[in-house]
Amino acid sequence: MNRLSLGKDASYINKLNKIEILKIIRDTELVSRAEIVKLTKLSAPTVTRIVDDLVESGLAVVVGEGDSTGGRPPKMLKFDGSEEYVIGIDLGSTSIRGAISNLKGNIIIEVETPTDLSGGVEKICNQIAQLVDKLKKRSNLDVSKILGMGLAVAGLIDFKSGIIEYSPVFNWKKVDLKAELGKHLDLPIFYDNVSRVTAFGELLHGEGKKYDNFIFVNAGYGIGSGVIIDGKPLYGNKGFSGELGHIIVDTESNFVGKDGLRGSLESLSSGYGIAEIAKAKVANHPKSSILSKVNGKKEDITAKIVVDCAKEEDSLAVEIFDTAMAHLGIGLDMLIKMFDPQAIVITGGLTKNGDIFFEKIKEQIAKNRFQQLEQEVHILPSSFGDDASLLGALSIILHRIFQFDL
Repeated sequence: MNRLSLGKDASYINKLNKIEILKIIRDTELVSRAEIVKLTKLSAPTVTRIVDDLVESGLAVVVGEGDSTGGRPPKMLKFDGSEEYVIGIDLGSTSIRGAISNLKGNIIIEVETPTDLSGGVEKICNQIAQLVDKLKKRSNLDVSKILGMGLAVAGLIDFKSGIIEYSPVFNWKKVDLKAELGKHLDLPIFYDNVSRVTAFGELLHGEGKKYDNFIFVNAGYGIGSGVIIDGKPLYGNKGFSGELGHIIVDTESNFVGKDGLRGSLESLSSGYGIAEIAKAKVANHPKSSILSKVNGKKEDITAKIVVDCAKEEDSLAVEIFDTAMAHLGIGLDMLIKMFDPQAIVITGGLTKNGDIFFEKIKEQIAKNRFQQLEQEVHILPSSFGDDASLLGALSIILHRIFQFDL
């Protein structure tokens, strides 16, 4: 092995050691160098060198002395992410939400603006840049302390190249969002599919702390999923794993999703799918309360209106909602049988319907499960509700920082 290889190996090992020590400091309220030596089995000089580096970089701080065990009292260390910051952007089809948090994940300020889909990628990037500028100005922070930005984006994203191959929501094809945003912002920028991003946020800060194997499902305007296996996101060959909404669940269906696929789960069970089905069927059910809710304007029908009418036992609404949940149950059952998760965590607009949504989903999963197995998969709401995607976006960049990958 030549000196260059040895240098690379030493640098990589040092990075791994640094990541491990920082994680211990972050996960422990107070810890001494001696305790880190015991936990990592690294030498005392190695631990001291890395800890000194973390203190110098501001990620750790000495906060006093611990109890003596016979010698000099140990200096106690604590994670300190209060003086450096990151930006998270939830890029949605109806609104763009942005936030600045410190490295502890505490949100300092949040801003939201309606999404303007009329001008394509350039207009969206202008909006993001303007939103970031608002965040900076309103926070009154030292902008040099902002270390980077993470984004949650709907679409098929090649995780190796960063190219958004296709986003039906934005009608984007082959978009290099990093390059486009780089024209407006001088920050390290990272992004990923919104469902995988929210799964990652749940892994770091929410239900994922309890489970190493779980699936995060976004059941809202569209449908997607993020798969966590052994505590790590599953990407697949190019980063296209988890596209739950685009599986075909009814080959005889008359409904086509925004993905162009007939009988896809998204076309039959998503927020926009439920609304489109109701619009198509309501003309043949003039007594349905769905029409009265929108003063006869069927173009104003939404999934929420359909579910509200189902709660009132309107027969058409009940039929549409039950069928949508049956198809979604098939999709979730497929995930359970494919990946054997401990839990499925669900977020999105459909979950706002509360008990009726989760009761129907659990009922459908129970119908489809292997009767021979006593497997219990926990079906849970997201820890963060409407903030799941935004916290996931912040988590992308925080993870990069804690892995020293900026």
